[in-house]
Amino acid sequence: MFADDVLATAILDRLLHHCHVISINGPSYRLKDRASLAPNPATMP
Repeated sequence: MFADDVLATAILDRLLHHCHVISINGPSYRLKDRASLAPNPATMP
């Protein structure tokens, strides 16, 4: 999205300065049905 890594880092630093970062591990509920939509490469000719 940003061409300059330094600029992107500076913007994120300003945004996250007063935030609480929550790391969530585990499968994504939003993407749970996504795997069923993708073609299985093992079954492709």
